[in-house]
Amino acid sequence: MEIFKIHHPMGNLQFNEPVVLAMGFFDGLHLGHQRVIERAKQIADQKGVKLAVLTYDHHPSIVYQRLSAHDKRYLTLNDYKMDLLEQMGVQVVFQVSYTNAFQAQSPQQFVDNYLCRLNALVVVAGFDHTYGEKKATMHLLPEYVKDRFEVVEVASFDIDNKKVSSTRIRRNLDAGHIDTVNRLLGRPFVTSGTIVHGFARGRELGYPTANVEHSEYQWLPAIGIYIVRMQIGDQWYGGMASIGRNVTFGDAHPITVEINLFNFNQNIYGEDVQIEWLHWTRGEVKFNGVDALIKQLQADQKEAEKFLSDL
Repeated sequence: MEIFKIHHPMGNLQFNEPVVLAMGFFDGLHLGHQRVIERAKQIADQKGVKLAVLTYDHHPSIVYQRLSAHDKRYLTLNDYKMDLLEQMGVQVVFQVSYTNAFQAQSPQQFVDNYLCRLNALVVVAGFDHTYGEKKATMHLLPEYVKDRFEVVEVASFDIDNKKVSSTRIRRNLDAGHIDTVNRLLGRPFVTSGTIVHGFARGRELGYPTANVEHSEYQWLPAIGIYIVRMQIGDQWYGGMASIGRNVTFGDAHPITVEINLFNFNQNIYGEDVQIEWLHWTRGEVKFNGVDALIKQLQADQKEAEKFLSDL
C-alpha cells in the first residue's frame, strides 16, 4: 500500500492514475466506516482502478477547539489504522495534515485542489462527512464537482436503532461496555504497547502480570477487569487484564494496565504487544486484605478461562 503524506498546499503532487476515493478520518474503522470503504472497493473493482483513501493525520477538531488530554486520544493509532486499511484492500492512502490552512479552503477549493488533482473517478463518503470552511455536506458535493466525477453517498449504518459512530464507541469505552464496542467495530477492540517493569505485586500473589505501557494517545477502556488475548510475536495468549489504580494497596497509585496470562512463564520485558479486549467482567474493588483479593482473582480466572474456551 502506497502512503502519500500531504501538507497543505499540496505543491506539485498530481496523482496520474485514476482512483476511486473514499473520504473520512476513519478513527476506529468501525462497521460504518467499513461500509464506506467496501462500497468504494466494489466500484474500484468494477472499474478496474485502484482503491484510494483520503484521510487525516490527527483529529480535525484540534483546529476548531481546545481538547482535553483524554479527547486527544484515538481509537486506532495511525500505524494500526494503516494496517487495517491495507487489510481492507486499500492500495493508496493520501494522508493530509489537517491544519487551519487546509480547513480554511472553501468547499470549491477543496474539490479543485484535492479531489480533482488526486484523479478521482468516483468519490465515496458517509452521509455525514463534511469538508471545507463551511462544513459542506455530501449532499452538496455534486454542486462543486460540476460533473467532473461521480459522487456516492453512503447511508448511516445503525445497530440497535442508533448510528454506529466513533463518538458512540468512545462513550462505550469510557463506560467499560467493551462488548458493545466490539459489536460496533465488527472485531475486538485492539490496543498496542510495550511490556515494562511494575511493582511485582501480582507475582507475590501468585498472579504475575505483564505491565503494558501504552501511548498517551491511545484511547483505553474504563477502569475494570477484562478478559483479553495478548499477542507476543506471532502467538496469542489468553488472560485477564486490570485497568486501575491497585486500590487495595493504596489510594494514590497511577492508572496501570496489567495482564495476567494463563499457563505462561516467559520473560517478556521490552516486547511490543497487541491486546484484544474481549469482555468486561467487573469493576475495580478495594479488598479488605490480600486473601480476599486472591479469592476474587481465582474466581476471575475461572470465568475468563470459561469465556476463552467458548470462543
